[in-house]
Amino acid sequence: MGVFNKLFAQSPFVSLQEHSKKVHECVELLKPLANALLAEDYDKLEDLHNLMSKTEHEADQIKNELRGKIHQMYFLSVGRSELSRFLAYQDDVADAAEDFAVLLLLRKTKIPEELKGDFMLLVEQVISMGEHLMSLTDKLSTVAEAAFTGEEAREMLEAIDRIGEEEWQTDRLERKFARRFYSMEKKLDPITIMFLDKYCQALSAVSNAAEKAAKYLRLIIRKK
Repeated sequence: MGVFNKLFAQSPFVSLQEHSKKVHECVELLKPLANALLAEDYDKLEDLHNLMSKTEHEADQIKNELRGKIHQMYFLSVGRSELSRFLAYQDDVADAAEDFAVLLLLRKTKIPEELKGDFMLLVEQVISMGEHLMSLTDKLSTVAEAAFTGEEAREMLEAIDRIGEEEWQTDRLERKFARRFYSMEKKLDPITIMFLDKYCQALSAVSNAAEKAAKYLRLIIRKK
């Protein structure tokens, strides 16, 4: 047990890590959802959507319980308002992942074979960003124990910078996929193109939420 947890019986970081893992469970569901869409397995999509909804609800429960506890905690190395805001930003990632699952159910969209590779590259890149955010949250208690200084803080700031690079890569893959399907206007019907664009936007929202949470961590560290 770290020094921080020894001094304070109610450390928020364990619950924050639990929430992060549950959020990432939502993000990881993006891949099977995308695979089901490509396979045109709409029954599987329905099942995965239900699982996403359940997992996101579990993340909400952890969030709400922790939010209630945060305001009863004192002598924290991170301000209560800062913790609450980071928790909300982290939860936005799960919300955005669920929005993608909902979107896939709205229409039985068929993705042409020549677009499937670019689509999956984008999905996998978004999942990678979620993994990086979870890793940052896992390290937060260690950085807090070090009073947000020293090697631990420097390493976390470098990891946050890498998330920014990951988000840039996500944007590149999103633009590449969009250029591909917009170049097929003569082959694809307008509604299919519209939904492909919505898929791009929904996946981008997941990566943007992850980057926003990471950037807020940077603000917390640099304020100390």
